[in-house]
Amino acid sequence: LSHVVTGLTNGIAYTFTVRATTLFGTGDPSAPSNSVTPAGPPGPPVAIVAVGGDSSATVSFAAPLDDGGSAVTGYTVVSNPAGGVDVNDGFVTLAHLVTGLTNGVPYTFTVTATNGVGTSSPSKASNEVTPNVPQVQTK
Repeated sequence: LSHVVTGLTNGIAYTFTVRATTLFGTGDPSAPSNSVTPAGPPGPPVAIVAVGGDSSATVSFAAPLDDGGSAVTGYTVVSNPAGGVDVNDGFVTLAHLVTGLTNGVPYTFTVTATNGVGTSSPSKASNEVTPNVPQVQTK
């Protein structure tokens, strides 16, 4: 027999005991089970910042505030409008180069995190950058 236990918190270790109930009463608890730690997909990365380049952008970000109880195994950056290629797709580095962008077109970027359980929802969008447009320097 097996039972599904819900309402557990990801990243917290749990052990379980079982008690049998019959018409004559409830028995003593079993020995504790082995320790198990539930996990879920991570939260989205935070603090997304983009810097434009020539047909490219470098997108930096911070790790998710919640890894879902399982270490993050990679990140993916997506451009808006679509068409950019994350050359660091699947790597755990916190700065990714996105190539294949059209110079003069403004872009924003979102980032997802993946762990052994699944993929996060997309992050909030980055600042808008326009590749190959000189940045105005202020004094």
